[in-house]
Amino acid sequence: MTENMDKKNSPVPGTPKTLSTIKTLAKIADDKKAGYIKILDMRSRLIITDYFIIIGVKNNRLSRRIEEDISTYLKKTGKYPINVNGVTEGNWILMDYDEFVIHIFTDEYMEYYDLERLWKDSEIVKWD
Repeated sequence: MTENMDKKNSPVPGTPKTLSTIKTLAKIADDKKAGYIKILDMRSRLIITDYFIIIGVKNNRLSRRIEEDISTYLKKTGKYPINVNGVTEGNWILMDYDEFVIHIFTDEYMEYYDLERLWKDSEIVKWD
């Protein structure tokens, strides 16, 4: 069994470093006045990532600002994204960092796509 598979089947909710990082990202969004923040544990549901961080904001200007602040913080810690999409429009910014994927939605797009409904059986990670 590979190390990745062991991590996915582990009853422990992620590595302490990953959990610390995603909780810090939630706090960054909260400090910028994001209206909604939720972290979902996806390890038992997906093999492509461990966590979703879902962030809802009032407008695309704020979504781009949060994306910028998160990117800056993660670069300082030596983490770089596999892919980032949606920054130009700012309605749904997706930042893929392998172990976690950050979704930054404007309120309208968050309501339309309703990721939490799709992944309603996922465990919620407390961050505050």
